[in-house]
Amino acid sequence: MKMRAKLVSRLTRFLLVSVAVLAGAKLATAADVAVVTLKNSRVAAIDSSDLAKIIEITHKWSDGRDLLVVLTDPSSPEMRVVAKKLLLLTTAEFRRLIEAANKGRLIFVVVSNDDEALKLLQSNPSAIALVDVYSINSSVDVWKIDGRLPLEPAYILHSR
Repeated sequence: MKMRAKLVSRLTRFLLVSVAVLAGAKLATAADVAVVTLKNSRVAAIDSSDLAKIIEITHKWSDGRDLLVVLTDPSSPEMRVVAKKLLLLTTAEFRRLIEAANKGRLIFVVVSNDDEALKLLQSNPSAIALVDVYSINSSVDVWKIDGRLPLEPAYILHSR
């Protein structure tokens, strides 16, 4: 009986530790963001200040075309990184920016997940999508920001 109780106790601890490790791994990777466009787009690299300007202020590409920004929930860990590190905004300020910008025309499209963002990107050549780096697939080009790709040291949209 004691042996069985010890076995159940060890198994329970093992399961709890496993769940904690898996949850921690998801949280550790949940806030790394990539800026992506359709494959073979004209932009491959951009300075963070220029990116912030086109997202926050001009809402236009350098050639004057309208920009569409596709993103997930502004209060998600990924978008908090974008708001804080790129735009220097709080989550509430980021939400207000989205609401104000969309009053004139649709600039920001908030979707429920990264797969939806990538699908919407495929039908909008003037769009960029802000997605978790682990959602990237072969149908998109990933922008270098300040000369760095996601997961490289000192990448601006890395959570740490």
